[in-house]
Amino acid sequence: MIASAELVARIRRATGDTQEGLARRLAVSFPTINAWERGRSEPSAKHRSALEALAAELDIVHEFAVMVIDDDPVTAALVEAAATEFGGAVSVHSAVNGWEGLVTCGAVKPRLLFLDIMMPGIDGLDVARRLPAIPDLADLRVVFVTASQSPDILSRAAALGNAVISKPVELDTLAEVIRNTMEPSRR
Repeated sequence: MIASAELVARIRRATGDTQEGLARRLAVSFPTINAWERGRSEPSAKHRSALEALAAELDIVHEFAVMVIDDDPVTAALVEAAATEFGGAVSVHSAVNGWEGLVTCGAVKPRLLFLDIMMPGIDGLDVARRLPAIPDLADLRVVFVTASQSPDILSRAAALGNAVISKPVELDTLAEVIRNTMEPSRR
């Protein structure tokens, strides 16, 4: 379940409402919305239901699945750490090789994939080429993560994915990629 503060923030982004506007929409006071969004208080069951109904109406994602395919467990740990910023709204799944990653992508149906390029067996470029064969991944955003500086590899990765991030990755960069992919205007 999405934390109330994150849910209020997503509803406001989706509707363009100010805190006052959302307060009017839900028939509560401005300080109430402000307290919910800042995490200082929680809505009553009645108001949480109203927030949930509004979120459903706006097609706001309640759990956002992120996948990491990387033979280095540090990358998965960093993505997990970056995901904590979103208060339980983001679930992170990982695989240590390309074959396992393809199977997990088929099961999880992630919206965002952080994909290492250089892995033993099937590499990230080959994984990316195989992803379109998996049903229900049309909205998948692929972000390559690599330590390679080879212009050939980087250009092939850029042609297959939405972005390329160099290792070592930064927490802020990962959180920004997650946030930008979660935005309703990007869906």
